[in-house]
Amino acid sequence: MRRLKGAESKRRVAVLFDLEDTLVQTPWCDHQHVLEFRRRTRERLLALGIPSEELKGLERSTLLRNKASEYVERHFTQEGADSFRREMERFLSRYELDSAKKSRLFPETVLTLEILRESGVKMGLVTNTSRKAVDVAFQAHCLKSYFDVVVTRESVARLKPDPEGVLLAVKKLGASRFLMVGDLMFDILAAKRANGLAIMVMREPEKSDFQSLSKSLPAESLKNAQRAVEQTGDLQPDFIVESLTEVPRILRDEEAKIGWSHQKGEP
Repeated sequence: MRRLKGAESKRRVAVLFDLEDTLVQTPWCDHQHVLEFRRRTRERLLALGIPSEELKGLERSTLLRNKASEYVERHFTQEGADSFRREMERFLSRYELDSAKKSRLFPETVLTLEILRESGVKMGLVTNTSRKAVDVAFQAHCLKSYFDVVVTRESVARLKPDPEGVLLAVKKLGASRFLMVGDLMFDILAAKRANGLAIMVMREPEKSDFQSLSKSLPAESLKNAQRAVEQTGDLQPDFIVESLTEVPRILRDEEAKIGWSHQKGEP
């Protein structure tokens, strides 16, 4: 990473978070639940007119939906596209709201957000779930007040690992630099493609490792990400942590290294 000097280094930094299984634990940590959702997503997309060849080789729901959205933009009429989005909204809402209602707050979440807020750092949430689901989770766990910006799936055309949502949050926060905290490689890829620092939360490192997570990614995602960061050739997270409580320290260390600024009122 290029180190900045002098006046150029006085840039505002923001911290972005994923929601599900980063700040709150959800049913998505159950692998069977995830597999069922992927299967039903594919079935629903096919029923709504997406050709099977368009979805070939893709397993994850977010990639299936990104690919379907691209096809809809190219081939559906405006009326057909609107109908497609309404039907997918009905389908997704059932899972997302159920997940939000069953979510549980990780013990260190509030403490970490409090420390960051007290330090004056701007915070944003970037999630692939819906605004309704976010509102349910926020209300259940009293998280709304911590975030200056919230980017949900309704805010973007393409979900993480596409960097669109991350870039939108950074723009709204008026930040020049950012840290992205998430539990999936999709969060890491989105951060890297948006030229930020990526922090992966692995609360049970003995059950998983970065290399296995990377190998499980679809080839298309890796290819796109590698192209986006070809100057560094580095797709690994900048930091791997077992607890969110490590995030404030990482922020302080990075500020000290390259002169980042997050104090309110500074440019």
